[in-house]
Amino acid sequence: MNVSQIREHWMNKSTRQRNSIRVLLVDQSILTLQGLKTILAKRSHIEVVGVAHTAAKALSAINAYRPDVAMLEVRAENDSGIDLCKKIREAHPNIGVLFFTAHDDKDLLRSAILAGAHGYLLKTAKADAVTKSIEIVATGQAILDQQLTQHALTWVKDKGTASSGAVKGNVSGDDLRLLSYVTSGKTNKEIALELDVPPTVVATRLQRIYRRLRISRRSEAARYYMRVEKGLV
Repeated sequence: MNVSQIREHWMNKSTRQRNSIRVLLVDQSILTLQGLKTILAKRSHIEVVGVAHTAAKALSAINAYRPDVAMLEVRAENDSGIDLCKKIREAHPNIGVLFFTAHDDKDLLRSAILAGAHGYLLKTAKADAVTKSIEIVATGQAILDQQLTQHALTWVKDKGTASSGAVKGNVSGDDLRLLSYVTSGKTNKEIALELDVPPTVVATRLQRIYRRLRISRRSEAARYYMRVEKGLV
């Protein structure tokens, strides 16, 4: 489905109210929230159902409004947009997460992708790009700010090199691929579906990796994987 088809679907006059894209805005900046509300108010097929300034209020708003898309800032003082993204994706897998951020940091981009985000857009984006990104994320597709394409390509290249079987630290490329799924918050069952193997195979492989790394929790496995990604292992 291309952008024109997506827009036509959401703007179908006979079903406009039922098919409007419901969006929750999450940002500590009042100016950012006001700016987004002004932009989106001009789009009849997009409805801002609520705003939130903190992660806690965002989760409450999500439970109350059940938006189609949640737009998040990746960092806001003590709140982590990455952690919030993980919680949203785990509790509400049908809600798309679009980061709208001032941070073009490659590590934050990678963390956002691993957390299950559908999109990552910089705050320098124009109004049409914001609208287009929301439309795309609402259909479950992915969108990335053009300025960050090189970051993404470099990461994909690095991951391809790792998956060839080279060993980093105490794990192979295949093991790292498995740990990447754990880091993204997927359950053993979901990982099994991705790899097209029985869940018992995933559980056994993870147990072997955990013993090799001398860890016992998924959170520890995720921390190890992120250290590898940052070249610390």
